[in-house]
Amino acid sequence: MPDQSVCVIGASGNVGKPTVDALLKAGGFRVTALTRKGSTASFPDGVTAWEIDDSYPQDELHTVFSKHGSDAVICLLPPIDVNLLNMIADVAAQAGVKRFLPSEFGSDTDAPEVLQLVPMFGGKAAVTNHLKTKVSLGMTWTSVINGAFFDWGLRTGFMGFDLQSSTATMYDSGDTEVNATTLADVGQAVVGILRHPKETANRYVYVQNACFTQNQLLAAIEKSTGKKWTVNKRECAEARQTGGMKLSKGDMSGIPDMILGGLYAGEPAANYAKTRKLDNELLGIKEYPLEELVDKVINGQ
Repeated sequence: MPDQSVCVIGASGNVGKPTVDALLKAGGFRVTALTRKGSTASFPDGVTAWEIDDSYPQDELHTVFSKHGSDAVICLLPPIDVNLLNMIADVAAQAGVKRFLPSEFGSDTDAPEVLQLVPMFGGKAAVTNHLKTKVSLGMTWTSVINGAFFDWGLRTGFMGFDLQSSTATMYDSGDTEVNATTLADVGQAVVGILRHPKETANRYVYVQNACFTQNQLLAAIEKSTGKKWTVNKRECAEARQTGGMKLSKGDMSGIPDMILGGLYAGEPAANYAKTRKLDNELLGIKEYPLEELVDKVINGQ
């Protein structure tokens, strides 16, 4: 089987780097990283960097897609400018791209409950819905749902656990089950999709390394660090309200408030493993004990 030509947009970002690493490690992929002119991003050996104007001209996109992304385009740009993302998908379809993976990689945006709790995810859903209109042109799509980025979320404090101060912010009861996947396995999920094009065409795929509650995560962290943590309480409804007010004023610091206020709000929005069939086996993703995942983050692995 000849190598697949894959173009990654946003290859130097939090999801892009492990995705590129996974593609290179798996082998069988010719990887091109689409970068904006003037970018200082560097890439591993085996990756072709292709510069494009900051405005993403359609003729330039068409050229790179037809030459270096004919099998797949993986778009990892922030899902903020829906018109831009839809335009990129349009050009990909016109260029004959076979598979398009949009900037999903998170909560289950195919669930109305999730969109109701976190309206800002509507942009993700809108792009996937737009991709559905391109199937008749010969371009298929796959949207990846992986829950929280476990290692990144824990290291940065995004999940509500501050490793530096040993302080946790507990939302509501702390007993809502949530899903999470490491960035490395998010990259592996992409590899699995491209290895199984028929089985993953035109649908959402669902993966996780673990499912847990905040209270369970706190217990695992305290065991791993050997410390008793300070716990602050917060209501999910208040977090979403505060986040919404910030975002309405253009304050992007409201994003974590909105996401966490929705993520920890409870069923059925939180734990998609209860309502969806996981694609772990198909895509080569394993589940791990929560304590093992925590220990790796704490130990810097």
